Amino acid sequence: MLSRAQLKSLQESRRHGLGRLLLLARQDFIFRIGEGMERTGSDPTLQARSRLLPYVDVEGTRSIDLARRMGVSKQAVARMVKDLEDDGLLCRDADEADGRASLIRFTDKGLDYLTRMHHVIERIEREYEELVGKRQLDVVRKVLATIAYRDTDDVPTRIS
Repeated sequence: MLSRAQLKSLQESRRHGLGRLLLLARQDFIFRIGEGMERTGSDPTLQARSRLLPYVDVEGTRSIDLARRMGVSKQAVARMVKDLEDDGLLCRDADEADGRASLIRFTDKGLDYLTRMHHVIERIEREYEELVGKRQLDVVRKVLATIAYRDTDDVPTRIS
């Protein structure tokens, strides 16, 4: 059994661990997006089904790549894509580079939804900037870009 000091140390380690901080920050970010999108008149149930959207590139993405990015099965991606097709946000087009594959793309309605979402994200980023300051937020963005992309040469301090 752990001693009281060991439990305190473990709790402190968990509280400030990078993984937990990233998860909690993401949870806050996603919650704020949901609130903001509801204010724009978006269907709240769509928020729950739209967790796939951040992984779809504007120019389209193959299902296999979506599954890899999300860490889920191709079947799970197929179900999510089907739901979002039914909502009119996504469509499947033939992949010109590979006739056997299809690209998942945004419809015009999906691009409109994405645009509204990015307006909400800009507001959230302004709130975060007020909370921590511009320099700190720029550092966070740069660090996360380095971790995510392994290259920050073309990452602006503020993404619009």
